[in-house]
Amino acid sequence: MRTIATSFSLALTALLLLPALARAQAKPLASVETNWPGVTIDLASVERKASVLTVKWTVRNGAAEAKAVHFGLKGRSVTTYLVDEESGTKYYALTDKEGNLVASESEYLGSDTYGIQENVPAGESRRYWIKFPAPPVAVKTLTVFFSNAEPLEEVPITEK
Repeated sequence: MRTIATSFSLALTALLLLPALARAQAKPLASVETNWPGVTIDLASVERKASVLTVKWTVRNGAAEAKAVHFGLKGRSVTTYLVDEESGTKYYALTDKEGNLVASESEYLGSDTYGIQENVPAGESRRYWIKFPAPPVAVKTLTVFFSNAEPLEEVPITEK
């Protein structure tokens, strides 16, 4: 027979796990196969809060071997950015006052470019995020560009 403490413990555990399960089962806004064989990018969210837009994505490696992925965020070879197609405005990653990217851990990629570079093991995924200056409130969709992938067009912006 269950005690009240056991029932309470089970209920509390279930409540604590619900947000994690919801995130794990959340359907991406968009997905695109890349030119890295077996690698897919799932766009998780594009959220505007005041003057900052946060983009989160997951890289899934369905290949039989590890794949090296990279996203140029600052410098000569920027490959990850946003475009407001209505106005033709291009948005690049935010940097802090020291010039560091406001993004997932980034590093020097070579050729005067900084960004994200990682080996994603076979069958695994990695999550990343980046902050951009937010477009005007009237802008409701953007095109998202990632390295080695077709652009994700008309992605809706969520207000936070």
